[in-house]
Amino acid sequence: MNNRALKVLIVDDESNTRSLVRMSIDWEGLGLQAIGDATSGLEALDMIDSELPDIIITDIQMPYMDGLSLSKAVKEMHPDMAIVILTAHDEFSYAQSAVSIGVSDFILKPIDKALLNETLSRLADRINSHRLRLGELELSHQYFKNNIGVFQNKVLNDLISPNRPGFTFEPGEFDMVELDFDSEYNTCQIALINIAMEKNRYSNLERQVLLQNCCSHIKNNYCPSGRAYVFTDVNGNIVLLGNDRNISLNDISEYAAAYFKEQLSTVVYCGIGRTVTGIENVHISYNQALNALNTCYITGEEITYAEVQVTGYESKIFNNSSSIENMKLAIKSGMTDRAVHYTKELLFNYAKENINDLDGVKITAINISTYIKELLNEMKISYMADLSLSGEMVLGIFKYDKYSDIENTVTAMVQKACELINEALSSKNNSMVSEIKNYIDENFSNYDLNLKLVADKFYLNSSYLSRIFKKGTGVSFSEYLIKIRMEKAISLLKIQDYKAYQLAQFVGIPDPNYFVKCFKKIVGIPFAEYKLRK
Repeated sequence: MNNRALKVLIVDDESNTRSLVRMSIDWEGLGLQAIGDATSGLEALDMIDSELPDIIITDIQMPYMDGLSLSKAVKEMHPDMAIVILTAHDEFSYAQSAVSIGVSDFILKPIDKALLNETLSRLADRINSHRLRLGELELSHQYFKNNIGVFQNKVLNDLISPNRPGFTFEPGEFDMVELDFDSEYNTCQIALINIAMEKNRYSNLERQVLLQNCCSHIKNNYCPSGRAYVFTDVNGNIVLLGNDRNISLNDISEYAAAYFKEQLSTVVYCGIGRTVTGIENVHISYNQALNALNTCYITGEEITYAEVQVTGYESKIFNNSSSIENMKLAIKSGMTDRAVHYTKELLFNYAKENINDLDGVKITAINISTYIKELLNEMKISYMADLSLSGEMVLGIFKYDKYSDIENTVTAMVQKACELINEALSSKNNSMVSEIKNYIDENFSNYDLNLKLVADKFYLNSSYLSRIFKKGTGVSFSEYLIKIRMEKAISLLKIQDYKAYQLAQFVGIPDPNYFVKCFKKIVGIPFAEYKLRK
Protein backbone atom coordinates (compact mmCIF):
# COMPACT_ATOMS: atom_id res chain seq x y z
CA MET A 1 0.00 0.00 0.00
CA ASN A 2 1.20 3.53 -0.77
CA ASN A 3 1.25 5.61 2.46
CA ARG A 4 2.22 8.96 0.99
CA ALA A 5 0.43 12.08 2.23
CA LEU A 6 -2.48 13.27 0.11
CA LYS A 7 -1.60 16.37 -1.91
CA VAL A 8 -3.82 19.46 -1.60
CA LEU A 9 -3.96 22.49 -3.92
CA ILE A 10 -5.65 25.72 -2.73
CA VAL A 11 -7.18 27.99 -5.40
CA ASP A 12 -8.47 31.46 -4.53
CA ASP A 13 -7.86 34.93 -5.93
CA GLU A 14 -7.71 36.43 -2.41
CA SER A 15 -4.43 35.91 -0.53
CA ASN A 16 -6.15 36.25 2.87
CA THR A 17 -8.49 33.37 2.10
CA ARG A 18 -5.63 31.18 0.90
CA SER A 19 -3.67 31.93 4.09
CA LEU A 20 -6.72 31.26 6.27
CA VAL A 21 -7.32 27.88 4.64
CA ARG A 22 -3.67 26.93 5.08
CA MET A 23 -3.67 27.87 8.77
CA SER A 24 -7.00 26.15 9.46
CA ILE A 25 -6.02 22.69 8.21
CA ASP A 26 -4.48 20.09 10.50
CA TRP A 27 -2.05 18.94 7.82
CA GLU A 28 -0.09 16.36 9.78
CA GLY A 29 -3.07 15.00 11.68
CA LEU A 30 -5.07 14.42 8.49
CA GLY A 31 -2.12 13.06 6.50
CA LEU A 32 -2.25 15.94 4.03
CA GLN A 33 0.44 17.94 2.23
CA ALA A 34 0.06 21.45 0.78
CA ILE A 35 1.63 21.49 -2.68
CA GLY A 36 0.95 25.14 -3.44
CA ASP A 37 -1.51 27.97 -4.02
CA ALA A 38 -3.03 29.25 -7.25
CA THR A 39 -4.56 32.70 -7.67
CA SER A 40 -6.83 31.73 -10.56
CA GLY A 41 -8.33 28.76 -12.34
CA LEU A 42 -5.92 29.29 -15.25
CA GLU A 43 -2.88 29.07 -12.99
CA ALA A 44 -4.41 26.10 -11.19
CA LEU A 45 -4.75 24.09 -14.42
CA ASP A 46 -1.03 24.48 -15.12
CA MET A 47 -0.17 23.34 -11.58
CA ILE A 48 -2.63 20.44 -11.65
CA ASP A 49 -1.04 18.89 -14.74
CA SER A 50 2.41 18.96 -13.16
CA GLU A 51 1.64 18.36 -9.46
CA LEU A 52 -1.36 15.98 -9.74
CA PRO A 53 -3.03 16.87 -6.41
CA ASP A 54 -5.47 14.46 -4.73
CA ILE A 55 -7.72 17.24 -3.36
CA ILE A 56 -8.45 20.72 -4.75
CA ILE A 57 -9.98 23.43 -2.55
CA THR A 58 -11.29 26.24 -4.76
CA ASP A 59 -13.30 29.41 -4.41
CA ILE A 60 -16.38 29.56 -6.63
CA GLN A 61 -16.12 33.24 -7.55
CA MET A 62 -12.85 34.02 -9.33
CA PRO A 63 -12.17 36.21 -12.38
CA TYR A 64 -11.45 34.72 -15.82
CA MET A 65 -12.21 31.12 -14.78
CA ASP A 66 -14.56 30.47 -11.85
CA GLY A 67 -14.56 27.45 -9.59
CA LEU A 68 -17.25 25.60 -11.54
CA SER A 69 -15.40 25.98 -14.85
CA LEU A 70 -12.20 24.84 -13.17
CA SER A 71 -13.99 21.85 -11.60
CA LYS A 72 -15.45 20.79 -14.93
CA ALA A 73 -12.07 21.02 -16.66
CA VAL A 74 -10.39 19.04 -13.87
CA LYS A 75 -13.01 16.27 -13.82
CA GLU A 76 -12.77 15.83 -17.59
CA MET A 77 -9.02 15.23 -17.39
CA HIS A 78 -8.60 13.80 -13.86
CA PRO A 79 -11.81 12.15 -12.61
CA ASP A 80 -10.01 10.77 -9.53
CA MET A 81 -9.34 14.21 -8.04
CA ALA A 82 -11.59 15.34 -5.20
CA ILE A 83 -12.82 18.96 -5.31
CA VAL A 84 -14.12 21.09 -2.41
CA ILE A 85 -15.80 24.38 -3.35
CA LEU A 86 -15.76 27.43 -1.06
CA THR A 87 -18.91 29.50 -1.56
CA ALA A 88 -20.79 32.41 -0.01
CA HIS A 89 -24.34 31.81 1.28
CA ASP A 90 -26.03 33.65 -1.59
CA GLU A 91 -24.06 31.57 -4.09
CA PHE A 92 -24.91 28.20 -2.56
CA SER A 93 -27.80 27.28 -4.89
CA TYR A 94 -25.56 28.13 -7.84
CA ALA A 95 -22.74 26.05 -6.38
CA GLN A 96 -25.03 23.03 -6.00
CA SER A 97 -25.17 22.76 -9.78
CA ALA A 98 -21.60 21.44 -9.51
CA VAL A 99 -22.96 18.15 -8.16
CA SER A 100 -23.44 16.93 -11.72
CA ILE A 101 -19.82 17.83 -12.48
CA GLY A 102 -18.58 15.58 -9.69
CA VAL A 103 -17.62 18.08 -6.97
CA SER A 104 -17.12 16.26 -3.65
CA ASP A 105 -18.29 18.87 -1.13
CA PHE A 106 -19.13 22.52 -0.42
CA ILE A 107 -18.09 24.77 2.48
CA LEU A 108 -19.86 28.05 3.20
CA LYS A 109 -17.93 31.23 3.89
CA PRO A 110 -16.87 32.48 6.36
CA ILE A 111 -14.78 29.33 6.70
CA ASP A 112 -15.43 27.25 9.80
CA LYS A 113 -12.15 25.60 10.83
CA ALA A 114 -13.82 22.53 12.35
CA LEU A 115 -16.06 21.99 9.32
CA LEU A 116 -13.11 22.35 6.93
CA ASN A 117 -11.08 19.73 8.79
CA GLU A 118 -14.10 17.43 9.11
CA THR A 119 -14.72 17.66 5.35
CA LEU A 120 -11.07 17.00 4.49
CA SER A 121 -10.94 14.12 6.97
CA ARG A 122 -13.95 12.51 5.31
CA LEU A 123 -12.41 12.95 1.86
CA ALA A 124 -9.05 11.59 3.01
CA ASP A 125 -10.74 8.52 4.53
CA ARG A 126 -12.61 7.89 1.28
CA ILE A 127 -9.48 8.22 -0.86
CA ASN A 128 -7.36 6.08 1.48
CA SER A 129 -10.10 3.47 1.73
CA HIS A 130 -10.12 3.16 -2.04
CA ARG A 131 -6.33 2.83 -2.04
CA LEU A 132 -6.60 0.12 0.58
CA ARG A 133 -9.10 -1.86 -1.48
CA LEU A 134 -6.89 -1.66 -4.53
CA GLY A 135 -3.52 -1.99 -2.84
CA GLU A 136 -4.28 -4.73 -0.31
CA LEU A 137 -6.42 -6.82 -2.66
CA GLU A 138 -9.65 -7.03 -0.69
CA LEU A 139 -11.05 -10.37 -1.77
CA SER A 140 -14.42 -9.22 -2.97
CA HIS A 141 -16.71 -11.79 -4.57
CA GLN A 142 -18.71 -9.28 -6.61
CA TYR A 143 -16.88 -10.33 -9.77
CA PHE A 144 -17.85 -13.97 -9.33
CA LYS A 145 -21.51 -13.60 -8.35
CA ASN A 146 -22.65 -12.54 -11.76
CA ASN A 147 -22.10 -15.27 -14.33
CA ILE A 148 -22.85 -12.88 -17.15
CA GLY A 149 -19.43 -11.32 -16.56
CA VAL A 150 -17.73 -14.66 -17.24
CA PHE A 151 -19.57 -15.05 -20.54
CA GLN A 152 -18.86 -11.46 -21.50
CA ASN A 153 -15.17 -12.03 -20.90
CA LYS A 154 -15.25 -15.15 -23.09
CA VAL A 155 -17.00 -13.36 -25.96
CA LEU A 156 -14.70 -10.34 -25.77
CA ASN A 157 -11.63 -12.58 -25.80
CA ASP A 158 -13.01 -14.36 -28.86
CA LEU A 159 -13.38 -10.98 -30.57
CA ILE A 160 -9.77 -9.96 -29.98
CA SER A 161 -8.24 -13.38 -30.54
CA PRO A 162 -5.36 -13.03 -33.04
CA ASN A 163 -5.90 -16.66 -34.01
CA ARG A 164 -9.52 -16.10 -35.06
CA PRO A 165 -9.51 -13.13 -37.47
CA GLY A 166 -12.96 -12.29 -38.75
CA PHE A 167 -14.65 -14.37 -36.03
CA THR A 168 -18.37 -13.58 -36.11
CA PHE A 169 -21.34 -14.20 -33.83
CA GLU A 170 -24.90 -15.18 -34.58
CA PRO A 171 -27.51 -12.35 -34.42
CA GLY A 172 -28.61 -11.70 -30.87
CA GLU A 173 -25.57 -13.29 -29.20
CA PHE A 174 -24.14 -9.91 -28.18
CA ASP A 175 -27.50 -9.07 -26.59
CA MET A 176 -27.44 -12.35 -24.66
CA VAL A 177 -24.24 -11.32 -22.88
CA GLU A 178 -25.29 -7.65 -22.59
CA LEU A 179 -22.70 -6.30 -25.02
CA ASP A 180 -23.87 -3.20 -26.87
CA PHE A 181 -21.78 -2.02 -29.84
CA ASP A 182 -22.62 1.14 -31.79
CA SER A 183 -23.24 -0.06 -35.35
CA GLU A 184 -23.55 3.53 -36.62
CA TYR A 185 -20.20 4.64 -35.20
CA ASN A 186 -18.75 1.24 -36.15
CA THR A 187 -15.23 2.20 -35.01
CA CYS A 188 -13.26 0.26 -32.40
CA GLN A 189 -9.91 0.59 -30.67
CA ILE A 190 -7.90 -1.57 -28.28
CA ALA A 191 -5.45 -0.58 -25.53
CA LEU A 192 -3.55 -3.01 -23.30
CA ILE A 193 -2.22 -2.38 -19.79
CA ASN A 194 0.24 -4.78 -18.19
CA ILE A 195 0.88 -4.57 -14.43
CA ALA A 196 4.12 -6.19 -13.29
CA MET A 197 3.42 -8.53 -10.35
CA GLU A 198 6.15 -10.32 -8.44
CA LYS A 199 5.60 -14.07 -8.64
CA ASN A 200 6.25 -14.68 -4.94
CA ARG A 201 4.11 -11.77 -3.76
CA TYR A 202 0.64 -12.88 -4.89
CA SER A 203 -1.16 -16.16 -5.28
CA ASN A 204 -2.89 -16.87 -8.60
CA LEU A 205 -6.26 -16.00 -7.08
CA GLU A 206 -4.92 -12.74 -5.67
CA ARG A 207 -3.55 -11.82 -9.10
CA GLN A 208 -6.95 -12.36 -10.66
CA VAL A 209 -8.71 -10.33 -7.97
CA LEU A 210 -6.19 -7.49 -8.31
CA LEU A 211 -6.71 -7.39 -12.08
CA GLN A 212 -10.48 -7.39 -11.61
CA ASN A 213 -10.20 -4.55 -9.08
CA CYS A 214 -8.14 -2.60 -11.59
CA CYS A 215 -10.70 -3.27 -14.33
CA SER A 216 -13.44 -2.10 -11.97
CA HIS A 217 -11.50 1.09 -11.19
CA ILE A 218 -11.24 1.93 -14.90
CA LYS A 219 -14.93 1.21 -15.52
CA ASN A 220 -16.15 3.26 -12.55
CA ASN A 221 -13.82 6.24 -12.86
CA TYR A 222 -13.02 6.64 -16.55
CA CYS A 223 -15.89 5.19 -18.53
CA PRO A 224 -18.93 4.73 -16.25
CA SER A 225 -21.20 5.13 -19.28
CA GLY A 226 -20.77 4.63 -22.98
CA ARG A 227 -19.62 1.74 -25.12
CA ALA A 228 -16.28 0.85 -23.57
CA TYR A 229 -15.44 -2.58 -22.17
CA VAL A 230 -12.65 -3.46 -19.75
CA PHE A 231 -11.57 -7.09 -19.26
CA THR A 232 -8.48 -9.32 -19.12
CA ASP A 233 -6.97 -11.37 -21.93
CA VAL A 234 -5.34 -14.79 -21.78
CA ASN A 235 -1.93 -13.17 -21.17
CA GLY A 236 -3.04 -11.35 -18.03
CA ASN A 237 -3.22 -7.95 -19.68
CA ILE A 238 -6.01 -5.49 -18.94
CA VAL A 239 -7.85 -4.87 -22.22
CA LEU A 240 -9.74 -1.66 -22.98
CA LEU A 241 -12.08 -1.93 -25.96
CA GLY A 242 -13.56 1.41 -27.02
CA ASN A 243 -16.56 1.85 -29.32
CA ASP A 244 -17.75 5.35 -28.40
CA ARG A 245 -17.06 8.61 -30.22
CA ASN A 246 -17.26 10.51 -26.90
CA ILE A 247 -14.50 8.51 -25.16
CA SER A 248 -10.75 9.04 -25.67
CA LEU A 249 -9.29 5.59 -25.14
CA ASN A 250 -5.76 7.02 -25.43
CA ASP A 251 -6.31 9.41 -22.52
CA ILE A 252 -8.12 6.84 -20.38
CA SER A 253 -5.31 4.31 -20.87
CA GLU A 254 -2.60 6.79 -19.92
CA TYR A 255 -4.44 8.04 -16.81
CA ALA A 256 -5.20 4.49 -15.63
CA ALA A 257 -1.64 3.26 -16.22
CA ALA A 258 -0.20 6.22 -14.29
CA TYR A 259 -2.66 5.63 -11.44
CA PHE A 260 -1.85 1.92 -11.11
CA LYS A 261 1.88 2.64 -11.23
CA GLU A 262 1.60 5.04 -8.30
CA GLN A 263 -0.93 3.15 -6.18
CA LEU A 264 0.61 -0.31 -6.61
CA SER A 265 4.24 0.91 -6.62
CA THR A 266 5.16 -1.29 -9.55
CA VAL A 267 6.06 -1.13 -13.24
CA VAL A 268 3.10 -0.62 -15.57
CA TYR A 269 3.32 -0.76 -19.37
CA CYS A 270 0.67 0.33 -21.86
CA GLY A 271 0.35 -0.47 -25.58
CA ILE A 272 -2.29 1.32 -27.65
CA GLY A 273 -3.59 0.15 -31.03
CA ARG A 274 -5.13 2.20 -33.81
CA THR A 275 -8.83 2.59 -34.48
CA VAL A 276 -10.36 0.09 -36.92
CA THR A 277 -13.65 0.03 -38.77
CA GLY A 278 -16.05 -2.77 -37.86
CA ILE A 279 -16.23 -4.94 -34.76
CA GLU A 280 -15.07 -7.87 -36.91
CA ASN A 281 -11.68 -6.14 -37.29
CA VAL A 282 -11.09 -5.46 -33.62
CA HIS A 283 -8.46 -8.23 -33.56
CA ILE A 284 -6.30 -6.02 -35.82
CA SER A 285 -6.23 -3.23 -33.23
CA TYR A 286 -5.52 -5.86 -30.56
CA ASN A 287 -2.51 -7.16 -32.52
CA GLN A 288 -1.25 -3.60 -32.90
CA ALA A 289 -1.66 -2.93 -29.18
CA LEU A 290 0.11 -6.22 -28.39
CA ASN A 291 3.04 -5.25 -30.63
CA ALA A 292 3.15 -1.82 -29.00
CA LEU A 293 3.12 -3.45 -25.54
CA ASN A 294 5.98 -5.77 -26.53
CA THR A 295 7.88 -2.71 -27.76
CA CYS A 296 7.58 -1.23 -24.26
CA TYR A 297 9.53 -4.22 -22.91
CA ILE A 298 12.23 -3.72 -25.56
CA THR A 299 12.61 0.06 -25.37
CA GLY A 300 11.78 0.64 -21.72
CA GLU A 301 9.09 3.18 -22.69
CA GLU A 302 6.08 2.95 -20.37
CA ILE A 303 3.56 3.81 -23.11
CA THR A 304 3.84 3.00 -26.81
CA TYR A 305 1.37 3.87 -29.56
CA ALA A 306 0.72 1.82 -32.67
CA GLU A 307 1.15 5.08 -34.62
CA VAL A 308 4.89 4.66 -34.28
CA GLN A 309 4.76 0.99 -35.16
CA VAL A 310 4.87 -0.63 -38.58
CA THR A 311 1.79 -2.81 -38.57
CA GLY A 312 0.95 -3.38 -42.21
CA TYR A 313 3.70 -5.88 -42.88
CA GLU A 314 4.23 -8.90 -40.68
CA SER A 315 7.12 -11.04 -41.88
CA LYS A 316 6.36 -14.73 -42.22
CA ILE A 317 9.92 -15.77 -42.95
CA PHE A 318 10.76 -16.67 -39.35
CA ASN A 319 9.54 -19.36 -37.03
CA ASN A 320 8.06 -17.93 -33.83
CA SER A 321 10.58 -17.29 -31.02
CA SER A 322 11.18 -14.58 -28.45
CA SER A 323 14.59 -13.69 -29.94
CA ILE A 324 13.09 -13.12 -33.36
CA GLU A 325 10.21 -11.00 -32.10
CA ASN A 326 12.54 -9.00 -29.87
CA MET A 327 14.87 -8.39 -32.79
CA LYS A 328 12.04 -7.28 -35.08
CA LEU A 329 10.57 -4.92 -32.51
CA ALA A 330 13.99 -3.46 -31.70
CA ILE A 331 14.70 -2.77 -35.39
CA LYS A 332 11.25 -1.21 -35.90
CA SER A 333 11.88 1.09 -32.95
CA GLY A 334 15.39 2.04 -34.10
CA MET A 335 16.99 0.63 -30.93
CA THR A 336 20.40 -0.13 -32.41
CA ASP A 337 22.16 -1.78 -29.47
CA ARG A 338 19.22 -4.01 -28.62
CA ALA A 339 18.61 -4.91 -32.27
CA VAL A 340 22.25 -5.96 -32.72
CA HIS A 341 22.12 -7.93 -29.46
CA TYR A 342 19.04 -9.87 -30.48
CA THR A 343 20.38 -10.44 -34.00
CA LYS A 344 23.58 -11.97 -32.60
CA GLU A 345 21.53 -14.00 -30.13
CA LEU A 346 19.35 -15.33 -32.95
CA LEU A 347 22.31 -16.39 -35.10
CA PHE A 348 24.22 -17.85 -32.15
CA ASN A 349 21.26 -19.89 -30.89
CA TYR A 350 20.74 -21.43 -34.31
CA ALA A 351 24.45 -22.21 -34.68
CA LYS A 352 24.59 -23.73 -31.19
CA GLU A 353 21.65 -26.05 -31.88
CA ASN A 354 22.85 -26.92 -35.39
CA ILE A 355 26.62 -27.05 -35.04
CA ASN A 356 27.41 -28.39 -38.51
CA ASP A 357 24.74 -26.45 -40.40
CA LEU A 358 26.48 -23.24 -41.57
CA ASP A 359 24.08 -23.11 -44.52
CA GLY A 360 21.22 -22.80 -42.04
CA VAL A 361 22.96 -19.82 -40.42
CA LYS A 362 23.30 -18.26 -43.89
CA ILE A 363 19.60 -18.79 -44.59
CA THR A 364 18.74 -17.18 -41.24
CA ALA A 365 20.96 -14.22 -42.16
CA ILE A 366 19.23 -13.86 -45.55
CA ASN A 367 15.83 -14.01 -43.86
CA ILE A 368 16.91 -11.14 -41.61
CA SER A 369 18.05 -9.07 -44.60
CA THR A 370 14.77 -9.80 -46.38
CA TYR A 371 12.81 -8.68 -43.34
CA ILE A 372 14.81 -5.43 -43.18
CA LYS A 373 14.20 -4.76 -46.86
CA GLU A 374 10.44 -5.30 -46.53
CA LEU A 375 10.34 -3.22 -43.35
CA LEU A 376 12.09 -0.24 -44.93
CA ASN A 377 9.82 -0.45 -47.98
CA GLU A 378 6.76 -0.53 -45.73
CA MET A 379 8.01 2.52 -43.83
CA LYS A 380 8.74 4.20 -47.20
CA ILE A 381 12.37 4.77 -46.23
CA SER A 382 14.81 5.18 -49.09
CA TYR A 383 17.87 3.00 -48.53
CA MET A 384 19.45 2.30 -51.93
CA ALA A 385 22.38 4.70 -51.47
CA ASP A 386 22.96 3.79 -47.82
CA LEU A 387 22.23 0.10 -47.51
CA SER A 388 22.89 -2.61 -50.05
CA LEU A 389 20.08 -5.16 -50.03
CA SER A 390 20.47 -6.34 -53.60
CA GLY A 391 20.10 -9.92 -54.66
CA GLU A 392 23.81 -10.00 -55.43
CA MET A 393 24.70 -9.01 -51.90
CA VAL A 394 22.31 -11.56 -50.42
CA LEU A 395 23.73 -14.34 -52.56
CA GLY A 396 27.18 -13.22 -51.49
CA ILE A 397 26.38 -14.40 -47.98
CA PHE A 398 26.48 -17.98 -49.27
CA LYS A 399 30.16 -17.54 -50.19
CA TYR A 400 31.21 -17.00 -46.57
CA ASP A 401 33.07 -19.84 -44.91
CA LYS A 402 33.20 -18.36 -41.43
CA TYR A 403 30.40 -17.74 -38.93
CA SER A 404 32.02 -14.42 -37.90
CA ASP A 405 31.82 -13.07 -41.47
CA ILE A 406 28.10 -13.85 -41.63
CA GLU A 407 27.47 -12.23 -38.23
CA ASN A 408 29.47 -9.10 -39.07
CA THR A 409 27.64 -8.61 -42.38
CA VAL A 410 24.19 -8.99 -40.88
CA THR A 411 24.82 -6.86 -37.76
CA ALA A 412 26.25 -4.07 -39.94
CA MET A 413 23.06 -4.27 -41.98
CA VAL A 414 20.91 -4.09 -38.82
CA GLN A 415 22.90 -1.10 -37.51
CA LYS A 416 22.44 0.83 -40.75
CA ALA A 417 18.73 -0.02 -40.90
CA CYS A 418 18.25 1.27 -37.33
CA GLU A 419 20.11 4.45 -38.25
CA LEU A 420 17.82 5.04 -41.25
CA ILE A 421 14.69 4.32 -39.17
CA ASN A 422 15.84 6.70 -36.42
CA GLU A 423 16.44 9.44 -38.99
CA ALA A 424 13.00 8.89 -40.52
CA LEU A 425 11.19 8.89 -37.15
CA SER A 426 13.14 11.93 -35.97
CA SER A 427 12.42 13.78 -39.21
CA LYS A 428 8.71 13.00 -38.93
CA ASN A 429 8.53 14.19 -35.31
CA ASN A 430 10.62 17.29 -36.02
CA SER A 431 8.35 18.20 -38.90
CA MET A 432 5.30 17.77 -36.70
CA VAL A 433 6.84 19.84 -33.87
CA SER A 434 7.74 22.56 -36.38
CA GLU A 435 4.11 22.71 -37.58
CA ILE A 436 2.87 22.88 -33.99
CA LYS A 437 5.29 25.70 -33.14
CA ASN A 438 4.10 27.64 -36.19
CA TYR A 439 0.49 27.12 -35.12
CA ILE A 440 1.27 28.41 -31.60
CA ASP A 441 3.16 31.41 -33.01
CA GLU A 442 0.16 32.34 -35.13
CA ASN A 443 -2.53 31.71 -32.49
CA PHE A 444 -0.87 32.68 -29.18
CA SER A 445 -3.47 35.44 -28.60
CA ASN A 446 -6.31 32.89 -28.43
CA TYR A 447 -7.50 32.63 -24.81
CA ASP A 448 -8.51 29.00 -25.35
CA LEU A 449 -5.16 27.87 -26.75
CA ASN A 450 -3.96 24.86 -24.75
CA LEU A 451 -2.39 21.42 -25.19
CA LYS A 452 -5.69 19.61 -25.80
CA LEU A 453 -6.89 22.12 -28.40
CA VAL A 454 -3.64 21.80 -30.36
CA ALA A 455 -3.64 18.00 -30.00
CA ASP A 456 -7.16 17.85 -31.44
CA LYS A 457 -6.13 20.20 -34.23
CA PHE A 458 -3.32 17.87 -35.28
CA TYR A 459 -5.25 14.63 -34.59
CA LEU A 460 -2.80 13.55 -31.87
CA ASN A 461 -3.13 12.23 -28.35
CA SER A 462 -2.34 15.08 -25.94
CA SER A 463 0.20 13.06 -23.93
CA TYR A 464 1.98 11.89 -27.09
CA LEU A 465 2.09 15.48 -28.39
CA SER A 466 3.49 16.64 -25.05
CA ARG A 467 6.31 14.08 -25.20
CA ILE A 468 7.42 14.73 -28.78
CA PHE A 469 7.15 18.49 -28.28
CA LYS A 470 9.42 18.47 -25.24
CA LYS A 471 11.83 16.09 -26.94
CA GLY A 472 11.94 18.35 -30.01
CA THR A 473 12.17 21.72 -28.25
CA GLY A 474 13.64 20.97 -24.82
CA VAL A 475 10.70 22.66 -23.07
CA SER A 476 7.13 21.68 -22.31
CA PHE A 477 4.17 22.88 -24.36
CA SER A 478 2.98 25.29 -21.64
CA GLU A 479 6.51 26.66 -21.12
CA TYR A 480 6.87 27.34 -24.83
CA LEU A 481 3.45 29.01 -25.03
CA ILE A 482 4.25 31.29 -22.06
CA LYS A 483 7.64 32.14 -23.58
CA ILE A 484 6.08 33.13 -26.91
CA ARG A 485 3.43 35.22 -25.17
CA MET A 486 6.00 37.03 -23.03
CA GLU A 487 8.26 37.68 -26.04
CA LYS A 488 5.30 39.25 -27.83
CA ALA A 489 4.49 41.33 -24.75
CA ILE A 490 8.07 42.64 -24.62
CA SER A 491 7.98 43.54 -28.32
CA LEU A 492 4.72 45.45 -27.76
CA LEU A 493 6.24 47.33 -24.83
CA LYS A 494 9.00 48.57 -27.12
CA ILE A 495 6.34 50.20 -29.29
CA GLN A 496 4.05 51.63 -26.61
CA ASP A 497 3.81 51.90 -22.81
CA TYR A 498 1.01 49.37 -22.23
CA LYS A 499 -0.41 48.42 -18.85
CA ALA A 500 -0.31 44.83 -17.63
CA TYR A 501 -4.00 44.14 -18.25
CA GLN A 502 -3.72 45.47 -21.82
CA LEU A 503 -0.75 43.28 -22.65
CA ALA A 504 -2.43 40.30 -21.01
CA GLN A 505 -5.39 40.65 -23.36
CA PHE A 506 -3.14 41.10 -26.41
CA VAL A 507 -1.19 37.90 -25.75
CA GLY A 508 -4.13 35.63 -24.82
CA ILE A 509 -4.02 35.67 -21.00
CA PRO A 510 -7.32 36.93 -19.56
CA ASP A 511 -5.96 37.16 -16.00
CA PRO A 512 -3.52 40.13 -15.58
CA ASN A 513 -2.25 38.78 -12.25
CA TYR A 514 -1.28 35.52 -13.90
CA PHE A 515 0.29 37.50 -16.74
CA VAL A 516 2.48 39.40 -14.26
CA LYS A 517 3.59 36.10 -12.66
CA CYS A 518 4.49 34.64 -16.06
CA PHE A 519 6.35 37.83 -17.02
CA LYS A 520 8.57 37.67 -13.95
CA LYS A 521 9.20 33.96 -14.47
CA ILE A 522 10.39 34.45 -18.07
CA VAL A 523 12.08 37.87 -17.84
CA GLY A 524 13.51 37.46 -14.35
CA ILE A 525 12.30 40.77 -12.88
CA PRO A 526 8.84 42.08 -11.95
CA PHE A 527 6.77 43.73 -14.68
CA ALA A 528 6.73 47.13 -12.95
CA GLU A 529 10.51 47.11 -12.52
CA TYR A 530 11.01 46.15 -16.16
CA LYS A 531 8.90 49.13 -17.25
CA LEU A 532 10.92 51.49 -15.03
CA ARG A 533 14.20 50.22 -16.44
CA LYS A 534 12.90 50.56 -19.98
